[in-house]
Amino acid sequence: MPSEIERLIELQRIDQQLTDAARQTDHLQATRDALLARIASQRATVQANQQELTGLRHDSRLQNLAVDELDDRIRAYQKRLDEGIISFKEMEDLQAKIESERTRINRMEDEALELMDRIESTQVAAEGHASAAEQHEAALREQIAGVDDQMLDVRSKVDALQAERAQLTESIPSYLRSQYDGLHRKFEDPVAEIHHGTCSGCKLKLSGNTVERARGALGIVTCEHCSRILRVS
Repeated sequence: MPSEIERLIELQRIDQQLTDAARQTDHLQATRDALLARIASQRATVQANQQELTGLRHDSRLQNLAVDELDDRIRAYQKRLDEGIISFKEMEDLQAKIESERTRINRMEDEALELMDRIESTQVAAEGHASAAEQHEAALREQIAGVDDQMLDVRSKVDALQAERAQLTESIPSYLRSQYDGLHRKFEDPVAEIHHGTCSGCKLKLSGNTVERARGALGIVTCEHCSRILRVS
């Protein structure tokens, strides 16, 4: 086998490892992005719980203010009823208003108590979710750190492979390197083996002349179908 072919085979091995490393990097990056998305989703849930709790507390304050206003109104009606000089008709109207407002304030006080219970249960649930999310995020951060370590390892491997590739290509004639690079842009395996008279790349039958030339190591021989560089295994 010509030394040029041996160098091309080694170059193809390096390129295949670089391709594998690129795929591994893409996979690791996708895994990292997914972990970060889970953290963001958890934080959004915790924030939504806090916003719900803030809204309930706001509603509670408004409810209490409304109860206080009704209570003040009832006191004013009662004072006017007790101390004012009013007609029988006005007295009846005031008594009806007092009765109506008392019924209303009783209902609002019941609603306020229900709201307080809801605030308490929501707060307990929100605190539980926040605590669980914090622990889960810590675990996810550990996974991300592990992924980052793997990505650094791959990056280190890629740097070493690229240095090895650069050194190897210096020993390959420029015309042959250009031929290889052109094929590599189309195929992951620019150098193909001959198996039973067939190109292992395109899987098509080779002519007898092509096979004989490759076996005879008569320079660089290419597939007449796909133009891959042929080698005899």
